[in-house]
Amino acid sequence: MFNRLSLQTKIVLMFSTVIIILVSVSISFETFTFNDTVKKTYISQLKGITTTINGRYEESRSIEDVQQIFDYLKHREVDILQLNLHVKKGEKHLVLASTERNLIGTNTPEVLASTTIEGKTMVAHIEDNEQHLVRLVAPLLEDGMTIGAIELYIDNTKEFLVVKDRILSIAVVGISLGLIMLIALWIIIKHLLVLPLFTLREAATSIQEGKDYEGLNLNASYEINEVADAFNKMVYKLEDRYFKSITDPLTGTYNSAFFKHKLQQHIQTANKLKQSVSLLFCDIDNFKKLNDHEGHVYGDKVLKDIAQLIKDNVRSEDIVCRYGGEEFVVIMPNIDERLAYNQAEKIRNLVALHGNNSILTPISISIGLASYPDDANEQDFIHLADQAMYTAKSLGKNRVVKVSEIDKLKKESYSRNTKDNQGNLLRTIISLTKAVEAKDSYTHSHSEMVSKYAGILASSMGLEDEEVKRISIAGLLHDIGKIGIPDSILNKEGKLTEEEIKTMKTHPELGYNILAFVDELEEVLPYVLYHHERPDGKGYPEGIKGNEIPLGAKIISVVDAFHSMTSARPYRKQPLTVPLAIKQLKNGKGTQFDEEVVNHFLSIINEILKQTDQTHAG
Repeated sequence: MFNRLSLQTKIVLMFSTVIIILVSVSISFETFTFNDTVKKTYISQLKGITTTINGRYEESRSIEDVQQIFDYLKHREVDILQLNLHVKKGEKHLVLASTERNLIGTNTPEVLASTTIEGKTMVAHIEDNEQHLVRLVAPLLEDGMTIGAIELYIDNTKEFLVVKDRILSIAVVGISLGLIMLIALWIIIKHLLVLPLFTLREAATSIQEGKDYEGLNLNASYEINEVADAFNKMVYKLEDRYFKSITDPLTGTYNSAFFKHKLQQHIQTANKLKQSVSLLFCDIDNFKKLNDHEGHVYGDKVLKDIAQLIKDNVRSEDIVCRYGGEEFVVIMPNIDERLAYNQAEKIRNLVALHGNNSILTPISISIGLASYPDDANEQDFIHLADQAMYTAKSLGKNRVVKVSEIDKLKKESYSRNTKDNQGNLLRTIISLTKAVEAKDSYTHSHSEMVSKYAGILASSMGLEDEEVKRISIAGLLHDIGKIGIPDSILNKEGKLTEEEIKTMKTHPELGYNILAFVDELEEVLPYVLYHHERPDGKGYPEGIKGNEIPLGAKIISVVDAFHSMTSARPYRKQPLTVPLAIKQLKNGKGTQFDEEVVNHFLSIINEILKQTDQTHAG
C-alpha cells in the first residue's frame, strides 16, 4: 500500500510522523518531569509533617496531640483535605486520629494496612470527578519501630490544570513549530528534490511518447543536477544512435526501415481523420551508366545532390527516404493527387536541369505517384507506386506517372509498339521477298499471287482478321526457302532428276529455319513448313495427314497449286487453262488437297480472279 503512494505523499507522511513522535516525546517528558517534581515536593512536605508528628508523638505518646496537629494543618493548609492516623491494635489497624471525625475508630483499608506494616512511603494520584488528589502515606514511628501510618490527602487540582495547560501549550507550540518546520522543509525538498524528480519523470515520459527533447536545466541539489546531466547525456547519445539507425549515412535522408514505419503511421492517421496520403516513388535514370562512366565517387555525389534537391522542394511535413540504391520515396500526408503530381513534376524538372551537368550521361528521374486510399489499399500502396515508376521508365524515363493512368498508358504504349512491330514485320517481309526475287523473279510474282489468293479464300471462309493476315503473310513467304536452293535447279527448263527433286523438297524446312529467327513470324511458321503436306500423308517434309495439317497450310497448298498450274514455269512454257486447273484440283480432292478448302476455293474462284485481275486462255 505504501509503495503505491506518490513520493510527495510519502515525504509528507514521513515528516508528519517524525513531528508527532517529537511532540509526543516532549509531552511525555514534561508530564514525567512534573509528576516527579510533584512527588518529590509532596514527599518532602509529608516528611516534614511526619517528622513533626513523630516528634510530638515520641514526646507525649498522645493521640490527642496528633489530632490537634491534624486539625491545625488542615486549617492552615487549604490544599490539605484530610489527615488520618492508622495504628495497629492487636491484629487490626484502626484509624485513631482523623480530620474526618466519622472515620475515627474505623478499620484501616487492607491495602493501606500492608503498607503500614512494611513502613513504606507511598504517593498516589486519585481523580475524583473533576477533582485531582494526591494521596501520601508515611510510616509512624515509636522507638524506631513502625507502629502505624500517617495518611494525607492533598488537592492538587490547580497544579494539575497548570500542568495540563502547560502540556497543551507544549503540544500547540510543538505542533506549530513542527508544521512550520514541515512546511519549510517541504518547500526546500520540493524545490531541491521533488520538482526536479517530477521534471525528470516528465522528460522520460515525453521521450517515451516520441516528443522532441530540449534538455534538462534543473536548479536542484548537486546530486539531482548530476543525475540531470547524466540523463541529458544519455538522451543525446540515444537520440544520436536513433538518428543514425533511421538515417541513410550517404544522403542524410531517412532509410527504408523508417519509411515503412512512418508510412504505416500516416496511413493510420489518414484512416482516423478521413484524409489522403500520397507517395512518390522516384528512381534516378541512367544511374548505372553514370557510375560506369564517371565512377562511384561522382555517383555518390549525384545521389547526395538529388536527395538534397528533393528535400528542398517538398513541404516541411513531407518525409524523404532513400528506399534503395538510386531509389527515393516521399511520403506526402494530407495532400490530393493533383497537388502531389505538381510537386512531383517540379522535382522531375529540377533533376533534369541538374542532371545536364553530366555530358556523358545526362541524369533524369522517373517518378511513380500513388494516392491512398483512392489508388490502393494499405497492402498494395508501395507496390503500385513502384509499378507507376516502372511504367514511367518503360515509357522513355524522365516522366511522372500516376497509378490511375497506368492502364491507359500501357494500352497506348502497346498500340504504338504494335504499329512499330507491324512496320518492322513489313520491312522484314519486303527484305525477304526481295531476296527471293533476286534468286527467281517467277517465285516473287508467284508468292504475291499466292498471298492474295490465300487472303481472299481465308476471309471468305470466315476466319478472324488476324488469322487472315497470318495466312496472307505465309502465302507471301511460303517459298522463302528457295533462297537456299541452287539456281541451276530453280531455273532448270527440263525435268528435274530424282536428286534435284529431293533437293527442291527441302525448301519448306529451309524457309522455316530462315523465318524462325523473326519473332513476329512465329505463328506463321507452321503454314510455311506444312504447305506441301497432303491429306493422304504422301506430302513433305514430315508426311503428316488429315487434321494434323494446319488449316492455313491447307489453304496455301490449294492456291499455290492453282497458281502454279495457271502460270508459266521454266520447265513448262505453256500454262494450264483455268478449267483444266480446276479439273486438277477436283481430281486431287481428299488425296493431294483438302476437300473442304478446294470446294470453297472453287465456289469463289471467279471472284478471286476478278479481284486479282488475272486472265487466262481457254
